[in-house]
Amino acid sequence: MITAKQLWATLYRITQYSKFELKQPDELLMVNKKEKRVIRFVTDKQTVQSLDFLIQKINDNAVSRIGFIPKKIDIYLVNQPVPAGLSDSRVEVHELSKQADLQTMSISKPYQVLSKIKARQSESFYRKRMVSDNIIDRAMIKFTPVTLLLLLINIVIFLFNLALSFNDKTTDFIETGGLSHFNFVHGEYFRVISSMFLHFDFSHLLFNMMSLYIFGKLVEYFYGSLRFIVIYIVSGLFGNLLSLSFETTAFSVGASGAISGLLGALFAYMLVSRRFDKKMLIQTAIGLIIFLLLSNLFSNVNNWAHFGGLFSGFYMGLLLYTYRQSRQYCYMMIAGLFFITILLFMNIFSVKEEHIYNDMTRQAMQEGDFKKAEKISRAVFDKGFEDDETYHLNGLIKSHNISLAEGIAEWKKGLKIYPESPTLNYQMALAMRATDDYKEADKYLKNAEKYIKKQDIKDLKKELKVFGD
Repeated sequence: MITAKQLWATLYRITQYSKFELKQPDELLMVNKKEKRVIRFVTDKQTVQSLDFLIQKINDNAVSRIGFIPKKIDIYLVNQPVPAGLSDSRVEVHELSKQADLQTMSISKPYQVLSKIKARQSESFYRKRMVSDNIIDRAMIKFTPVTLLLLLINIVIFLFNLALSFNDKTTDFIETGGLSHFNFVHGEYFRVISSMFLHFDFSHLLFNMMSLYIFGKLVEYFYGSLRFIVIYIVSGLFGNLLSLSFETTAFSVGASGAISGLLGALFAYMLVSRRFDKKMLIQTAIGLIIFLLLSNLFSNVNNWAHFGGLFSGFYMGLLLYTYRQSRQYCYMMIAGLFFITILLFMNIFSVKEEHIYNDMTRQAMQEGDFKKAEKISRAVFDKGFEDDETYHLNGLIKSHNISLAEGIAEWKKGLKIYPESPTLNYQMALAMRATDDYKEADKYLKNAEKYIKKQDIKDLKKELKVFGD
C-alpha cells in the first residue's frame, strides 16, 4: 500500500527529475509543457463511469486550465485496480499499489535512476514544497545536471591539485593553467578556460561552489541546461579577457567571473520575464552586491573578471530574450558583443607585457631561495619564453650556485642573442671588473652606454666604482 508520504515524495521527485510541474495541487495534476504531457494521480475510488467523466473533464478544460492540448494523458490510480471495461484510447490508466510501482513510472531517465533513493523527509516537508507558489522554491527543487557536473569538475580538480602538495601559489598555479597576461600573449590561450576551474584554497573553493550551487540551479532552471552552460562559459571567457586587457602584472584563478555572469543573467531574466515583483528585484540586486563584496575577502581578487562576467551574463540574458522577440535586434547585439571582444583582443596584445616568470625568479632570489629560482628559470627556457633579463638572472643563479665563470658563460650566451641588452652588458662589465679585466669591463660598459639613458649610466658607473673599491 502506498502511503501519503510516499505519494508526496513521488510528486516531489517527479518535479525534481523531470519537466513536470504540479499545476493543480488539490487534484494532484502535473503538466509537462515541453512534451505536452499530463499526469493525474487519483486517490478516490473510481469506476468506469467516473474515470470517463474525469478524462472528459481534462480534455474539455485543457487549454483554459493548463494552456495546451495534451498529446498524452496518464492517470495513476493510487491503491486501487484499474476498472474493467475502460476503452478510451486517449489516455493510459495505471495502477499504483506498491512502492515499486512508483519507481517504474515512465517519467524521465533521471527519475528512473534517482527515484529509488529512500524518502527521508516528512510528508509535510514534501507537501509544503510542492504547494508553494514561490518560483525560487520551485527552481531550487529541480535537478540541474550541468550545475552538478560543474561542481564535480571543480572539486575533483581541486583535490587533484591538493594531492600534488602545492606549496607555492604563484608558480604552481601558473604552471597548471592560471590566468596570466604574459602566458596568454605568448600563445597559451587555453588559460582563459583552465583558470576558471582552479582555486587557491578550500575557503576559495567553498565560497565559489556555494554560489555556483545556488545561482547555477536558478539560471539552469530558468534558461535550460544548454543556455546555462553557454552563459557560464561566455561570462567566464569575457571576464578573463577584460582582466587581461587591464591587468598585466598579476595572475588569477577561480570561477567567480563565470558565477558573476550567472548573477547578471539571473537579474536580466527577472527584469524581462515580469514574473518577479519589485521587492524580489531589490533583494537580488543586494545579493549581487554582497557576493561581489564577499569575494574581495580572498587574496588575488580579480575584480575585472567579476565586472566582465557580470556584464556579459546580463548581456547574454538580454540577448536570449531578444532572440525570441526580434531576430534582427538579436543579431545586432551579437555583432556588438563581437566588436567589443575584438577591441579587448586589440588591447590585450598592444599593452606592454610583464615577464611574470622573471619577476618570480627575481623574488625567489631576493628571498634567498636559489633552488626555487633555478627551477623557475629552467621552466622559462623550456617554454621558450627567455629574454635578455632571463639570461641575466640565470647567470646570477649560476654564479651563486656554481661559480662566477659559469655565470659569465651564461651572460655571454645571452649577449650573442641580445647584443644590445644594457642589462647584460652592464652585468658583464661588473663581472670583468671582478676578475680585474678592466679593459673588457670598459668595453662592456661602453656598450651599455649606447642603449640606456645618461642618468642610468651615471648610476651604473657609481655602482661600478663602488664594486671596484
